[in-house]
Amino acid sequence: MSTLSQFVNNSGRFRNNRQFYRVNGSYTFTVPNGVAQVLGVVMGGGGGGAAAADGYTYYGKGGAGGGYAQGVIAVTPGQSLTVTVGAGGAGGVTNQSGSAGGTSSIGAFLSATGGAGGVYTTATAPTAGSGSTSGVSEAFTSTGGTSGTITVNTSSSSGGGSSGTPFGTGMSSSIPDTSNTFSSTAGGSWACLAQRTLPYSANPYPNEAGHGTSSYGQPYIFGVGYLGPNGGSGADAEGGRGGFAYVSTYPFFVTPTNGGGFPWWFPWEIQGGGGGGLPYQSTGYLNVVGNGGPGGSGASFTGAYNTIAGNGGFGAGGGSATMNQNSANYCCYAGSGGNGAGGGGAATQGGGSTYTYAGRGGSGAVLLYW
Repeated sequence: MSTLSQFVNNSGRFRNNRQFYRVNGSYTFTVPNGVAQVLGVVMGGGGGGAAAADGYTYYGKGGAGGGYAQGVIAVTPGQSLTVTVGAGGAGGVTNQSGSAGGTSSIGAFLSATGGAGGVYTTATAPTAGSGSTSGVSEAFTSTGGTSGTITVNTSSSSGGGSSGTPFGTGMSSSIPDTSNTFSSTAGGSWACLAQRTLPYSANPYPNEAGHGTSSYGQPYIFGVGYLGPNGGSGADAEGGRGGFAYVSTYPFFVTPTNGGGFPWWFPWEIQGGGGGGLPYQSTGYLNVVGNGGPGGSGASFTGAYNTIAGNGGFGAGGGSATMNQNSANYCCYAGSGGNGAGGGGAATQGGGSTYTYAGRGGSGAVLLYW
């Protein structure tokens, strides 16, 4: 049976000190006076997405999320702990695969490997990172999420997988609608919901708003003067509002908003919403969707003329981007993953575009509490 003393530090208070490392690199943590144990959390770096400049031949898959590990480490005052934060994998550019994320660790006690990058030449989903522990108490590990399966000849893309989470295996991105060409999906969130197929909406250009930590964004909405999809809400945080677009000779846009979120101390408190989306656009010059809040994924985007998908919040995958232009004059940018999460994949039509950029995976993260 647990006792209250297991959850307080030596001064009799609940753990109220935290060291947060979220930029890749190597660090040294020196144990303060009077501290006999620290709670450690590590997340591996996310993999970069793949860029398919010819989406009819190659695959614009998102990168996989890094692993997750946590545990209580017995320490002595003055002891040095080596902290390593793995780098996020680079996203591919114009028919390139994404790079794998790096491993994060706290000495030999906790380790989480990075997620693999999306490979543009194969339909196989990238392998997610995993966590491991050694010599700690209250140990817990989980694997990251991966990207949705893509069928070649659809010129579609999928979002990045989330990192592993304190609730279990990270969420994978949704599966693009393979019944039509030019489809894209949001990244995986911390919702831990099952991977699903992107709902078809009587229109050949479906996309999806970002997922929150507790709900999906609504499916794609299309038409003249239609509202874009709202992001999924978190437990208490709202999802981002969808943008409004009036399709005419002179398009009118109301920019989508980012997903909301609240300050958090421990990872299991994260509850941000997903980013808001826009309807498909065949006109205009810059189409941008919302970013996810903490734990909420970035929205995807399927469109034309400089298409930019949303970034994921902390731990959540970036949205994918698909563009139905066959020209070197426009750019297609997928969203980057949040810490520990995969970057979104990118796909453009027919190989004519030389500006196809997949999203970068997020750097890993390490947290220490005492």
